[in-house]
Amino acid sequence: MYEANFVSLLMILKKWVGKLLSIANYFYKTTSVFHHSAKKVIQPAYLVSFDQKETAFLRLCAESFNYQIDYSLGFRQKEVYTLPLQQVTFLGNAGALLLQDNLVTESVFDALRLVKSPAFKTFAWLGLQKNKKGLFTSVMHLPWAEQSNYHWFLDCLPRLCSLLDLVQEPIQIIVPRKMPAFQRETLLLLLKDHRNFSLVPISKHEKWHLSRFIFPSFVSNHNSGYLPAAFLQKIREKVWAGYEVQDIAEKKRFYISRRKASKRRLLNEEALVQLLKPRGFQVIFAEDLTYQQQIQLFYNAEYIVAPHGAGLTNILFSKKSKVWELHPADIVKSHYFLLCKALDFDYFYSIGTISDANLDFEINEAAFATKLPEFLSDATSAL
Repeated sequence: MYEANFVSLLMILKKWVGKLLSIANYFYKTTSVFHHSAKKVIQPAYLVSFDQKETAFLRLCAESFNYQIDYSLGFRQKEVYTLPLQQVTFLGNAGALLLQDNLVTESVFDALRLVKSPAFKTFAWLGLQKNKKGLFTSVMHLPWAEQSNYHWFLDCLPRLCSLLDLVQEPIQIIVPRKMPAFQRETLLLLLKDHRNFSLVPISKHEKWHLSRFIFPSFVSNHNSGYLPAAFLQKIREKVWAGYEVQDIAEKKRFYISRRKASKRRLLNEEALVQLLKPRGFQVIFAEDLTYQQQIQLFYNAEYIVAPHGAGLTNILFSKKSKVWELHPADIVKSHYFLLCKALDFDYFYSIGTISDANLDFEINEAAFATKLPEFLSDATSAL
């Protein structure tokens, strides 16, 4: 009898603790919508194949991350879908959805992003819930894409592509109130011919109750810039047209510097630059350029060399490039190799020293000089 009463007391306590956590915007209960009957599949899942050299590189990437993600065993491009939902709560600090007080795992990418996100590991005051009328959607993914161009172009914008030709009635896209200019600009470029879409801002301290919401699934995977061809084509062509990029006969060669960054810098960068400059390479500081200028430069880039970093995201807007990425020995990432794979670009890489506390590293100059003629040759070769 006492044991039954104790179990009953624990259940009541758990219920009220859950309510208190919910009020404080901590959501320890989750739900999945993947098997929802109303789901509309836009792009079925499929497997991407790799040759022996590509598989070896992916194994190297997996090893540097303790095999948490191992694409050498296979890469599955996830199913892309949209899902109409009713009576949802939208969280302004994350872009996440709640269904009956349960957090929708797919709305924050997946469970791995959920447990890593500061949005759900620190206290957040979201204020009282506001009721909003009409049809809504969102591609927000905070804090990951708050300022990042990589997460914006690879995680966020592709989701919008699923909706553009699907929704004909007026629909409001929820966006962060403090949205970076390049994100607003490129979002509006995709919406140029879709007047039924409009933008509505939300602050980090608001949560909205929405009677109707269309959820666009994430297209991308972890540590990957790979996107299906139709999504790449739509984003590239819309942005090229919107920024009125010009095709020039003389193709460019660029080294993307991280000298002004606070981490992941190449410590012997100047020595490598001295090897590149006689071969026609220009040093680019992406942070000094408008986004329109960046896209114009990359559109005409024939050869691109860079340490791993967000600056390489712009190869998405290159017409056709060869890419050489420089990695520290202990942090080898597959993001831009997989983007090159999707774009059918040749990809080269070099592995340097183990990174220091700031993730800075060096590349062996002699090995770099030896590999440079192969990179600049007309022969098609990757890795």
